[in-house]
Amino acid sequence: MNRIILAYSAANSDLAQRIDLQLSRIGIPFDHMPSAPGDWSKQVFGTGEPVLLLVTDNLLTDRNCMTGLLDAMQNFPPHLPMLAVVAEGVDEAGNQVSTSIDRMVNMLHYMNHWQNAWMQVSTDYQNAAGEEKLTLETELDALRMLANQTGDVITLLRERAAVTRQAFEANDFALFFEKFDLSDWHGQYRKIAHATPETIETAPPVTLPEATLAGGILSPEPVDLPDEITTVPETPHEAPTVTEETQIVEPEPEIPQPTPKVEPLGVVEQTIQDAKFWLERGHVERSLELLRTAVEAYPDHTLLQQTYQDLLHTQNQDAPAPTPTPTTAAPQQPASDAHPYELMGNAAVEKGDFLFAKYCWDRVAEIDPAYPGIYRKLGLMTAEHLHDYRETALVYLKKAQEITPDDAEVNKALKELLEEERPLVVMEPPQAPHQPAEDVVQEAPVNTQPQQPLVMITGATSGIGRATAEVFARNGYRLILTGRRVDRLVEVKNKLETDYRSDVLLLPFDVRNAGAVQSAFDSLPENYREIDVLINNAGLAKGLSPIHEGSLEHWETMIDTNIKGLLYVTRLVTPGMVERRRGHIVNVGSSAGKEVYPNGNVYCATKFAVDALSRSFRYDLHKFNIRVSQVSPGHVEETEFALNRFDGDAERARIYNDFQPLRAPDVAEAIWFMVSRPAHVNIQDVFMFGTQQAASMLIDRSGR
Repeated sequence: MNRIILAYSAANSDLAQRIDLQLSRIGIPFDHMPSAPGDWSKQVFGTGEPVLLLVTDNLLTDRNCMTGLLDAMQNFPPHLPMLAVVAEGVDEAGNQVSTSIDRMVNMLHYMNHWQNAWMQVSTDYQNAAGEEKLTLETELDALRMLANQTGDVITLLRERAAVTRQAFEANDFALFFEKFDLSDWHGQYRKIAHATPETIETAPPVTLPEATLAGGILSPEPVDLPDEITTVPETPHEAPTVTEETQIVEPEPEIPQPTPKVEPLGVVEQTIQDAKFWLERGHVERSLELLRTAVEAYPDHTLLQQTYQDLLHTQNQDAPAPTPTPTTAAPQQPASDAHPYELMGNAAVEKGDFLFAKYCWDRVAEIDPAYPGIYRKLGLMTAEHLHDYRETALVYLKKAQEITPDDAEVNKALKELLEEERPLVVMEPPQAPHQPAEDVVQEAPVNTQPQQPLVMITGATSGIGRATAEVFARNGYRLILTGRRVDRLVEVKNKLETDYRSDVLLLPFDVRNAGAVQSAFDSLPENYREIDVLINNAGLAKGLSPIHEGSLEHWETMIDTNIKGLLYVTRLVTPGMVERRRGHIVNVGSSAGKEVYPNGNVYCATKFAVDALSRSFRYDLHKFNIRVSQVSPGHVEETEFALNRFDGDAERARIYNDFQPLRAPDVAEAIWFMVSRPAHVNIQDVFMFGTQQAASMLIDRSGR
């Protein structure tokens, strides 16, 4: 028999049981799925069954529920019924907690819940070291993704016509029966639900017949009810309280259909009230974000524009401005996508979270490099509070000085930074080994060489990806660097811009998330869309166990990253290469894709897949003048491979102490060699080991 998935936060089990008890009177086949660690959302939406989702305050703040929920709902087959019921949650004491997702202020409430969780962990991260720091990095990545996706989750729920619990239960759950194509059973349910206790006791149990699955939707056959149940009065004169006529005139549910479009004036008035609510409580950034969003939706509304401009003006007047230079002027375009990040950075500085402020303001600079005063703010704050980022502070301050040469505060900070006792070395752009010296334009500022070739490198935050980024920057390429850890990406970007004056665009996303990959590519500026070289480097190993003891979570992580992630990115890059009839794809494989080894099972399988895909890509793309290459290294140090494999266990990750493996720059140079060959030459595969390694399991461990 087919089933309906009843999904909810484990904290709301009582509510789920009450709903089940009501609807199971005629055998509705519910399969309960309370939240649990692991891929809960994938299990809920990946069964191929209809879903009844209880949306509560608990669910929206339950990490097990929210992790992967956006991607799971986006991939849920559109032909399958899904109903989201917004219901009250419960607190730790068992008291009811209201849940609302119908207004922007409610969305911000849940986004801020995850943002606050991120900031709490960020404080611990700044004071951590070693293995603990690596663990907290992973935690920060996960919480940042939740904070970024919560708004999209709520928006998607609203688009899917989420209804209140009152509307869901109205008219004897009429909406439920309609949504799940069970209308034929509604009348029968109502008779049973309104039967007298005596009748229910004497009635034999009623169950659903075997249902057929038509396009994934339950299609019932009519059920003949026992005679005992027909004793319920049939006319309104005998028992008006339980008749069909009485039931028909019950009030219709308030939200039985997707929320009707409200007149703009009502939305605007409510938004302004919500903005004032937050402003009165000192949350200026929330108030501004609320108004900014409304301005984008209703750009012609005079009152809304005026309210937003007034608040911006007041905020800019109240903000400290030691040197009233043009760099501190208010932005002329209040609806800029960069502005909310500036406000979040301002709030982070007030709380003393300078690392998060740097992240926010870096996003401003990436979105709008000409944003007024952003490099000034970054330079002064980084120089004063983030002493581990001295080189980065120097880059910011020099850019601020170029914009406003007479800024006394910037000049003073720059001078003090250069005069510190610990020398700060800023490298001049070296001569490219494969280019004539005159081709290196040392005075050209960043983002002014669109004629240079463009390379995209996935997984550029560490190891081979980072080393490869440096090789290509040294050789004059423009770069798009991707990865999950934004702070690491920013660090790489700052180093390459300082050392080589490279043109670097950061594109933070997780290759495992197809929606995130698509969104990232959609955000690319026009001058970064013609990618000449794609280096699919993102990949990892998790665990080292025999097949009968392997971790499902480890397996899925490797498959999602090493295979699906490579495919997601390649699928979006190759159409442009085909259209232009040029391009080069380099897949970073492994010796594990050439020969298996004990306990390597699934990791080896993913790298064998990379080897097969590399050859298949070449068969598909050679006729479009596109080169496809693969580099397959053995053991490589200066990477996080072993640390990832052993889940951060630094002791187990010490696997290179007794021999000299390859280093990350060795592999990067091999990649550069393949890419730098003449256009008629395609190096298809480089299979490389360190001298002391002859095969995956044959290593001379006599010492380095």
